Amino acid sequence: MQKLRDELSKPQYQGLSDQQAASAIMAKMVEVRRPVPLWRVIAHASQRQYRSKLELAKTDPSNPCQELAINILEYITSTKLDTVDMDLAETKQMLQGLVDCGFASQQVVNELDAMANQTVPWVEHEGIGTVGVGLVQNARK
Repeated sequence: MQKLRDELSKPQYQGLSDQQAASAIMAKMVEVRRPVPLWRVIAHASQRQYRSKLELAKTDPSNPCQELAINILEYITSTKLDTVDMDLAETKQMLQGLVDCGFASQQVVNELDAMANQTVPWVEHEGIGTVGVGLVQNARK
């Protein structure tokens, strides 16, 4: 209830009826970072054509980025993982390695990282649930 009280104390809700405030809160969206389903990472790697570069580097002992290629491919093909947390330091290092080794451009890596951005309802993000007139009235007391 405190999160709702704090939200309702913001200037944009002042002067709104309880129904208008409830509607505004239910319509509010926020961007959050969430783990990316592994299948989307694999699809991106294939569609943007850097997976083949990783596969070729993996089998080339003279490639200075062979270890990185092996590690990335093992990571994305692991049967123990369902998602990739793009915000982990280790993942960020792998993403930078894709660029440093010429497997992918910075733009392609930015696309991959952006997959973690999701827009969700504010009430879902805050765990509040459905906000109606009654809840707004109670929060405003």
